[in-house]
Amino acid sequence: MRGPISSRAWAGDTGSTPISGISSWRQSVQNSDRVSKGIADILDAQAEMRNILSVGKEAFLSDRKNSLAVKYLLIEAVEAIADVCQHLLAKTKGVACSGYVDCIVKAGANGIIRPELANKLRKLADLRNSLIHRYWIINDEELFAQCGNNMGDFSDFVRQIGKV
Repeated sequence: MRGPISSRAWAGDTGSTPISGISSWRQSVQNSDRVSKGIADILDAQAEMRNILSVGKEAFLSDRKNSLAVKYLLIEAVEAIADVCQHLLAKTKGVACSGYVDCIVKAGANGIIRPELANKLRKLADLRNSLIHRYWIINDEELFAQCGNNMGDFSDFVRQIGKV
């Protein structure tokens, strides 16, 4: 049985030769099934939201199913973002986090993603928390605007994760 992982391993330096074509331990973490699934979930939710929002504000607001679908997709996307952040923070930095917002903030502070993007994603995580915990009722016009204005943040996250 192996002992605890050293701080060198957390930083991505295993001190050994790469195995079977994997150029580094860090790359294997980045390409893990968990990260790949998270990225796929984010991109899928983004595509579905973009499709729903493309009908325009008036049509979006006229059918309640649109806002219900976008709320669910936003929750799914933010949870996938936080899961990827949590995984990469733990495996590459040895950093634990508690909650969706905390994972995103720490990902920005620890160089997993740029701090500017972390700030944008934090707002989406706050919106997710509001939807889940019903801190206040989210107006469908506000939902349409926030999701429409922040749609590119999902792609930015995926691009930045690819550079980890």
